[in-house]
Amino acid sequence: MIEVKNLEKTFFQGNSEQKVLKGISLKVEENDFITIMGPSGGGKSTLLYVLALLSEPTSGSVSYNDKIVNFKNEKKVERLRQKYIGLIFQNHNLINCLTALENIIIAIDSKESYKKKKENAENLLNEVGLYEKRMVMATTLSGGEAQRVAIVRALVNNPKIIFCDEPTGSLDSANGEKVISLLLNLRKKTGCALVIVTHDKHIGSLGEKKILLKDGVIINEVV
Repeated sequence: MIEVKNLEKTFFQGNSEQKVLKGISLKVEENDFITIMGPSGGGKSTLLYVLALLSEPTSGSVSYNDKIVNFKNEKKVERLRQKYIGLIFQNHNLINCLTALENIIIAIDSKESYKKKKENAENLLNEVGLYEKRMVMATTLSGGEAQRVAIVRALVNNPKIIFCDEPTGSLDSANGEKVISLLLNLRKKTGCALVIVTHDKHIGSLGEKKILLKDGVIINEVV
């Protein structure tokens, strides 16, 4: 589904440069569950952002369904993201002036009526135990509740792959466990692939494919 070959990413600032990814080659296949671990500054989030088409590599190639992505074609890249990708970050990034329900409706990419979008959003909130919170403003949700809304928002367009960057990093252990269980159950139900960047060794150990990234290089990959 996704393949990167000889991926490199360098950041430039003035006359200095920092090479963050150094010749990464990696595949993400249908229904994969991949965890990416490693020390801070090792390139984990940068790799995730390239895989999720949020950042253009300095060199190397990114392919979706055997077609090389042309990052210069911004409209096509955006459509690929909408069609294939769901994104969950450590900070839920909800829109504070909207309710939980509105945060989901606004993310739905379809030509359905507002009534149908509202119904779909309410059904998803019900699945994650937040139907009663649907009209609550985002600012009044707890951290665990807000992260569950963010997960629903990432799923509204039926993505083939969900990318998570430290999805439990700002949660206590109990809410973190709930979020991971929710993600695993949704993967089982929908068949999507799941890629999680994490510092949490327990979460990292759950991956069916485990990648250890250090200094921009994959130093261990366990299947």
